[in-house]
Amino acid sequence: MMMHRVAAYSTLLLAALALPACRGAETADLAREPGRSDPMMAPAPPAAAAPAAMEVEAPAPAPTEEPATPAAALPGAAQPAAPAATQRPARSGAESAPAAPAESAPQAEQILRRAEQAYRNVRSMEADFVQSLSVPLLGSNQQSRGNFYQRRPDRLLLRFTDPAGDILVADGQYFWMYYPSSDRTQVLRSRMTQGGGQVDLHQEFLSNPTERFVATLVGEERVDGRPAQVLTLVPKGRSGYKLVKVWVDRGDSLVRRFEITEENDSVRRLELRNLKLNQNLPDSLFQFTPPAGTQVFDQ
Repeated sequence: MMMHRVAAYSTLLLAALALPACRGAETADLAREPGRSDPMMAPAPPAAAAPAAMEVEAPAPAPTEEPATPAAALPGAAQPAAPAATQRPARSGAESAPAAPAESAPQAEQILRRAEQAYRNVRSMEADFVQSLSVPLLGSNQQSRGNFYQRRPDRLLLRFTDPAGDILVADGQYFWMYYPSSDRTQVLRSRMTQGGGQVDLHQEFLSNPTERFVATLVGEERVDGRPAQVLTLVPKGRSGYKLVKVWVDRGDSLVRRFEITEENDSVRRLELRNLKLNQNLPDSLFQFTPPAGTQVFDQ
């Protein structure tokens, strides 16, 4: 099941992060419904959501006494316009943040460009990370944490301390995923594409961001004790997620927290703490040898 779920996400890193955080939720869900397929696969949530939508819509045809124009019969002339706006099936960046002031968009784009420029100057990153995942369909909340090392463009190491022993490694050629907390016998391996973008979360959202997202400034909060401006990013085109929130540091313009709302309404958050930039991270740090007795599955 893990191998299927890896393929459901837009980047290798997002796919891999889904696995350790969801292990408890998956076990509980499958225990309740032994015949169900993997709840964290992308196609599954829409199927689960469809019955709920049908149940809500079913009573609507019942009142046949009304002519076919119930909206026109309402007492206020201005009222029909409001439902029309909320019932549009197409979702766009402009619709997702109607309450924001008009000047918010240009300001948000400026902040986003600064974040993009700041990341261009980053050669390596070292931090502690905390990841959380909320799955409304299961009513579950999971959390994991560990140490984060990245050397651009294509080296990455996430060493989990909770669940202890889990590890993700990008060595420039392969992306290795080993989750002994779930299965000590299995190692997943995916061949990396040239450039390493599959394992670079910052690049995923900071590569030509103003062309790819509708950005809105929604407030200011503190992350790791530092003030940060909070932006929502709504994809302009097709993507594997509905919405992204980023917390951009007011001082150095680096993104220290990401929050991704997926198509099934699951919310994943990744926060970097005690961030250190441009440290000397050797090749040996990003090497991985499958433990004895494990079997390697290529993705």
